[in-house]
Amino acid sequence: MQLLNAFFLVDKPSGPTSNRVLQKVRRTIFGAHRSKELKLGHAGTLDSFASGLLIVLVGRLTRLTPWFMGQTKGYRATVQFGAETDTLDPLGKVVAQAKLPRIAELERVLDDFRGDIMQVPPAYSAIHVDGMRSYKLAMRGQAPELSARPVHIEALMLERFEDGRAVFDIRCSSGTYIRSLARDIAYACESRAYLADLRRTAIGPFNADKALSPEACTLEHARAFTTEVAHSLGFETATLTQKYYEAFTHGSKLPDDSLLNLEMGQDSTESVPTAVFHEQGEFLGLVKKLQTGFQPIMVAAEKIAL
Repeated sequence: MQLLNAFFLVDKPSGPTSNRVLQKVRRTIFGAHRSKELKLGHAGTLDSFASGLLIVLVGRLTRLTPWFMGQTKGYRATVQFGAETDTLDPLGKVVAQAKLPRIAELERVLDDFRGDIMQVPPAYSAIHVDGMRSYKLAMRGQAPELSARPVHIEALMLERFEDGRAVFDIRCSSGTYIRSLARDIAYACESRAYLADLRRTAIGPFNADKALSPEACTLEHARAFTTEVAHSLGFETATLTQKYYEAFTHGSKLPDDSLLNLEMGQDSTESVPTAVFHEQGEFLGLVKKLQTGFQPIMVAAEKIAL
C-alpha cells in the first residue's frame, strides 16, 4: 500500500486540540526529521475537552476530506442539567442556573429532537459571522447572530439519568452541534444544561473501538482506501482500463468504455462520484458521470507524461 493514499483511525484523548493530536500522529509516523514530507489532515474537529474517533488522512487522500467529513457521526454525550455555561461545555463559566428536570420530563421531550430539526449553533463556534469567527465575537462580549440550520438526529437514546446528569447515545448528521442539542433539550424541560463530556464513537462506518492512540499510529497501521472502504462511504466503484490511465492522471474526459466492473455503494445516488481503482487495487481518484463518458474530479494517482 502507498502511504500517499492512506488513513488512520485515531483515538483522540481529552485535553489536546485536534490539531495537536494531528501533529503528534505526524511525528509518530515520520519522526522528528521527516515530519513534513507528506500532507496530513483530519476529517472533523473535536473540541479539546472531547475524546474519541479522529480520522487522519495522509497524502493525496486528504482530497477526500469533504466526503469523510460528510458522514454521519456517533457520540456518547454526558449532559449536566441545572446550569448553563457561556461555551456550553465544561470549560466555560456558568451564566445561568435552573431547576433539575425529572426523568419523566426529560423522556417526554426527547421525541421532539429526533429526526429533522432546526438548530442554532453555539456562540462559541468557528462559524463565520460578517467575516469573523463567531467565537471571537463571543470572546469580545458580543452576541453573534447565528441562524438556525437543519440537522438530522438519527438516534437519541437516554442511557442513564442520575443527580441531574444524563448520558445520551447519539447518531446524527454532519454539522450537528451536540452542545446546542444539550442546551435545547434543557430549554424544553424548562431547565439549563451544558455538555460535561463528549466522546465520538463513530464516523460513518468507522468506530472508535478500532482506533489507536496517537503514539501507536505507525506506518504498519496505515489503512488503504480500498473498494470496500469506498462502498462503505456510499461511493460507486469501478476499475480504470490501463489504456486510459495517462489521460485520467491529467484530468482528461474519459469515454464510456474506460471504466469496468462498475459497482454501487450502499448509499449510492446519481450525485455521488465513482471511486476509480487500478486493476491491481490502488485507489486512483474520483470521476463524475457525464451524459457521455466520465470527468475526473479528484486525482490521487501519480501524474505521468502523455
